[in-house]
Amino acid sequence: METGRRWLFHQDGVILMTPEVEDIKRVLAICFRDGSKLTADDLERILSFDMGWMDTETAHDSIKALVFAGWIVDHEGMLSPNCDIRGINAPLGWQPRPSRLTDPAVNDARTVTQSPTPAQNPVVKQKSVQTESHPVDPRARIQNRLVKFISKQSGIDSDEITRRAERKVKALRYCTMWMALCLISREQNLEMNSIIDSFSSR
Repeated sequence: METGRRWLFHQDGVILMTPEVEDIKRVLAICFRDGSKLTADDLERILSFDMGWMDTETAHDSIKALVFAGWIVDHEGMLSPNCDIRGINAPLGWQPRPSRLTDPAVNDARTVTQSPTPAQNPVVKQKSVQTESHPVDPRARIQNRLVKFISKQSGIDSDEITRRAERKVKALRYCTMWMALCLISREQNLEMNSIIDSFSSR
């Protein structure tokens, strides 16, 4: 087995994902999960305010580094992932190491799928965009369970819990539905440990 930078290559040509690359792909899968292109400001807000992974300065440096390393394509100010992120998921509570984003591994994998003739490159990229599907934020999968748990513990109707959370999302702008539900839990003096235990016991 040969080692190429931070990618691992088997003799049969199969590429294994290293932890550094896995972190990058998970970040891209979460940030671009709805398939839309983003501006640098949008992506910076997601990394810092929405997900809370880093401060704005580190987020700014990470975006520049990921573009330079070939993980993100910057086309006239609109950013999109430059790798296959289909089926990429992140476990509950996961967060990336900022150093893996500010000093990322180079996206050598793109040279494996590129055609040797430049004229054919746009065709290959167009196909990947059409067939690409983006995973849902893993935390959204248990959102309904969290609503039901808060409703049961607080005695407030589930629909009312959802309405309150939606109002918080609109009022706070960068607040996710998951974060809004956690804020409601705090307002109702519910222990977060109990919420976590309720998920792990199911």
